[in-house]
Amino acid sequence: MVKSTLKESENNIEPFILIKNILESVSKAVFLLIFVIGACFFCGCVNQSQPIIPPNDNLTDAKKKLSTDLLQLKGINKLPERMTRDDLEQLMEKDHQLIWVDENGNETDEKSKSHKLVYIYIKTRDNTDLNVLKTIVWNITDTDSANNLVVAWVDTDNLVSLASLDSVQSIQTVTPPMTR
Repeated sequence: MVKSTLKESENNIEPFILIKNILESVSKAVFLLIFVIGACFFCGCVNQSQPIIPPNDNLTDAKKKLSTDLLQLKGINKLPERMTRDDLEQLMEKDHQLIWVDENGNETDEKSKSHKLVYIYIKTRDNTDLNVLKTIVWNITDTDSANNLVVAWVDTDNLVSLASLDSVQSIQTVTPPMTR
């Protein structure tokens, strides 16, 4: 009798172990998928800040290095229907991509007397001298020399100047992590 009860309880546990193993496998697969997608956004082969829109053939070489949302922020590209520049700025501010700072570098709500800074990834060429970038950006927050990436805050008025540097390959906004 005891042996049969043990057998029954083992049989009842087997489906739970099977489900647990399946869930662990699915969890690993989802993690791998998210990691690969994240790596694609990071390396620049996929960019969620660049929606599919017709190319603007009137752009200078420097402006072609800027992501679509940065071109929209600068007023170079049209915004989507029913979106204003204020809407775009509010969205970017909410995503911690845009701030305003006073002359002392302190964040402020006084937009009329401040600098509008955008948080960006700068893809550079090999062996780029960061001192060249430091003359244009507000603050470099991180670098990844292995991938030729610089993360920085830059005044929106200096975006095209930064993009015009030969050592700069592309500029896009820092994409915040997605949470659910």
